Amino acid sequence: IQIEQAKDFASIDTAVELIERYIRAQQQNGVKIGIVSRMVQTLNAQVFTKLWQLIVPDDVMNNTCVIVMGSEGRGEQIIRDGFDHPQLAEYAETFNHQLATLGYPLCDGNIMMNNSMWRQPLKQFESQISLWFKNTDPMHGIYLSAILDGEYVCGDESLLTHVREHLKVAHRQSDPMFVRQFARAALQFGDVNQWWQKFVPLLGKTNHHNIDLKKAGIFPLVHGIRTMALEHDILQVPSTRDRLKALVQAQVLSQERATTLGEALEFFMDQRLSVALSTEDRHARQVDPMTLSALERDVLKECLNVVKSFKNQLRQHYQLEIN
Repeated sequence: IQIEQAKDFASIDTAVELIERYIRAQQQNGVKIGIVSRMVQTLNAQVFTKLWQLIVPDDVMNNTCVIVMGSEGRGEQIIRDGFDHPQLAEYAETFNHQLATLGYPLCDGNIMMNNSMWRQPLKQFESQISLWFKNTDPMHGIYLSAILDGEYVCGDESLLTHVREHLKVAHRQSDPMFVRQFARAALQFGDVNQWWQKFVPLLGKTNHHNIDLKKAGIFPLVHGIRTMALEHDILQVPSTRDRLKALVQAQVLSQERATTLGEALEFFMDQRLSVALSTEDRHARQVDPMTLSALERDVLKECLNVVKSFKNQLRQHYQLEIN
C-alpha cells in the first residue's frame, strides 16, 4: 500500500526499507527462501513500476515495456517500434540512478536501462538477439542468459511476448552446436568436492576455507537448467523453479531429479541470504563451513554432490570435455 501511495522518491525509499525488514523477519521465522524470494520479487516489481510512473509521462509508459533480468532485479526496457521520445535516455538514467539510491546495486556488466543496447525498439532488439545466437563472443551468452530470464514489470507486456517468440525463432535458426557452447558456462567453475575432502580434517580448527555459494552451487544449477530449457524451447517461463516444472512435463527430467535440483538450489540460496543479512552486504556469497551446524554441513555436502552429479549430466548430454 505504501508503494502504491508513494508520491515521490522519498516515499518509495521508506517502503524499500520495509521490504528489507520483511526479508529479515521471514528468514528469522524459518519461511522457505522460495516463498520469500517470490514475495520480494513482487514487491520489487511494484517499486520499479511506481518509480517509472513517477519519472515518465503516460505516452512513454504505454509505448515501452520495463523488464527485470537476473538476480539483482534492475530494470531494462523494450520500446515499441516507431515510438521515440527526446528524453528517453534521460528518463532511463534517472531510473537507474534512483534504483542505486534506493539500494539496488548497479550492474557491473552494465546490463541496465541506461545502456542503449538494452533500450531499443522491438525490431532492432530482435535483430540484436539473432546476432547473439550466431556469434561466438562469450559476452553474447551472458546477454542471452539475461534476456531469457527477463520478467515483465510494467508498460506494454505484449512487447516482451514478442521478444520471447523471437527467441524461439532465433534459436531454431542458430547453429545446432550453439546450445552445446551455451551449456559450457555451467562448468566454468571447478567442483568443490575435492576441496571438501581436504576440509573435513580441519573441523574444529581455526583454518578458514570459504565456499563461494554462487560459483559452487547457484550458478551451475541455474545455468544448466536454463540451457536445458532453451534446448527444448521452454522460453515462456523465466524462473528456474518454473523451468524445472516444464522440464518434468516435457519428460526431460524425472520428478525426483527436478525436486532434488530444486531443493539443492533452495539450500544454496538460503545460505546466501543468511550470509548477506549477517554481513549487511547484498553481494555477499561466501560461507565459512566452520560457522554451520553439523546438520547444515551435512546438507551442504549433499547439495555439492547434487551439483557435481548435475554437471556430469550436462557434460555427457552436451558432449563436453571433462576438465
